[in-house]
Amino acid sequence: MEHRPTNMGRFKLIAVGALLTSGILVGSAVTSFAAPVSRVRAQLATAPTVSTQHGTICLFWPNETTAGWPQYQIPKAIAAFKHYMPNMKQLQYNGNSDAATQLGQVQACIAQKATAAVISPAVPEQAGAALKALAAAHIPAVALDQDPDGGPVYSYVWVDFKDDGSYFGQYMDAHLVANVGHKPVLVAEALGDPTFAVYQDWLAGIDPYLNAMIKDGTVKIVCKFNTTSWEPTVAQTNMEQCLTKTGNDVDAVLAMNDSVSDGVAAALSAQNLLGKVKIYGGRDGDLETVQRILAGDQFATFYSNAAAQGDDAVVFVEAALAGKPATSTGLVDSYFQNGYVKGGVPTVRSPEILVTASNIQQTVIKDGLATKAQICTSIAKDTAFCKS
Repeated sequence: MEHRPTNMGRFKLIAVGALLTSGILVGSAVTSFAAPVSRVRAQLATAPTVSTQHGTICLFWPNETTAGWPQYQIPKAIAAFKHYMPNMKQLQYNGNSDAATQLGQVQACIAQKATAAVISPAVPEQAGAALKALAAAHIPAVALDQDPDGGPVYSYVWVDFKDDGSYFGQYMDAHLVANVGHKPVLVAEALGDPTFAVYQDWLAGIDPYLNAMIKDGTVKIVCKFNTTSWEPTVAQTNMEQCLTKTGNDVDAVLAMNDSVSDGVAAALSAQNLLGKVKIYGGRDGDLETVQRILAGDQFATFYSNAAAQGDDAVVFVEAALAGKPATSTGLVDSYFQNGYVKGGVPTVRSPEILVTASNIQQTVIKDGLATKAQICTSIAKDTAFCKS
């Protein structure tokens, strides 16, 4: 068997009940695949301060169909700016996954004489016009979570998707055959939108494991598809076509994020295959995914530490309005190559949080993604967690 990598890089797992205090891990690191609560950031976070700055900040969201945005990402960012920049008026815009719509909203923001902007490009590869318009109006822009391609931008608050992919690759390498009961395991790859840089990052994390499993005959890929704009309905259609092509002969599905896995689950359910065919992978921590995890239909998912991301965005905005470079914040740990900013956009990769069936209380509920009452409906209502 070909040797597979075992070093998970910066991804650190901590035991449930361990304490995370002042950036220091207290408690025993787990081995194997116990349920971690969080990952420790590579550097100590720079805390924002309460600012007396007045003005207007425009908050541009990409859509409200990807569950993580309205459920968690947007509220946490709004709360951070309300807390640390209470005198800043907030104007919010939903781009509806359309670059032209978002550009019109940017122009409306400029007309309001905004002081700063946080932007999650609706369509990253078409973000340049909006970013250039903000820069021409002397409005510093901090990008959040979605790639700021093709234009000037002050900084980027991003995620570490490669670590997510590495985790799922290592898990599948260790457990997939045992979970399914035979090999080769017939796997459908349900990927996301390749115009997003996280797509390539996730593959860079998982492919060393997946390719080795394919090479030694552990896995056979029977379908592989992308999902435009990460839309669940697109993923559902693609998965339906996969099931038709294979005559429902699929053992497992590898899904790049929760919107994709939602669509996959709908297609599997229509054929009474959900649960028989397990879903691996995932990111965003949406409610349907959490319910599938409790029901045993999906192994796990990740979500951003959106509270930390909101704080990071505040720190960058405060620095921009003070006329300081992004590097002065102490947050920058990498540079995002957006095809425009020479040397790359100063970037911080915020922590990711892993959710499994054993840590729902310590993650999803504690962080406010959903309440137990919201979770304990539908397929999750009769699970041990919901009956406890």
